[in-house]
Amino acid sequence: MIKIQPVVRDIVMQELEAYFALTNGFMNMSSYAYQIRPKIELLTKKKVTIASLVVSLSRLRKEFKKEKPLIREVPITNITTKLPLSEIVYENSNKIIEELESLNKKLSISQEDFFTITIGTTEIDIIFSANLENKIFKHFKIKPKYINHGFAAIGISYGPEVFGMPNIFFSLLSVTARARINIEELVSTPTEFIIVVAEKDFGKTVALFSEMHRKVNQRFIGSV
Repeated sequence: MIKIQPVVRDIVMQELEAYFALTNGFMNMSSYAYQIRPKIELLTKKKVTIASLVVSLSRLRKEFKKEKPLIREVPITNITTKLPLSEIVYENSNKIIEELESLNKKLSISQEDFFTITIGTTEIDIIFSANLENKIFKHFKIKPKYINHGFAAIGISYGPEVFGMPNIFFSLLSVTARARINIEELVSTPTEFIIVVAEKDFGKTVALFSEMHRKVNQRFIGSV
């Protein structure tokens, strides 16, 4: 027989807004119980009462409060920016792969530039500082699948102790998700998470992560 509690837990974990509402104590549990009862009955194949669902949600809230939060306060050490950026996308082919091998020899890339290549299963994506566009475009001599302009990169740096902690990327992405900022591309290293956005969203994105940086550092200083 399928028990109610694990089914309720699975449903709440699938609904991020419900999870936060329940964990932070502002969920109307009776109202939510009415909402999920049809699904609970379908999955458990039995009739359930609103009261039993409210009890399950109450137990679940106590369980969640003991766990580490899904969204963590990431101790950002630095924020760097690169713009303007462009993007060229090619179909993944042996010809393009061969051309990639000689690309670095023809490019003069400085520390001030941004340059990253992603070799996917069907596409090869190159994002770079706009001043490199002509050299890259001429090098391949093959019509690209897409050419996009007007991007900006925001690099979020943190210490090596952060790498390996659960939910770090999720926590950082939640900042832009709540602000309805579209992420064009993601790039990461062990101690840096780089978000590529449209230039129109650049200022807002930097401000949001700067505020996170300020709050976490302020809390750290206050605890010393």
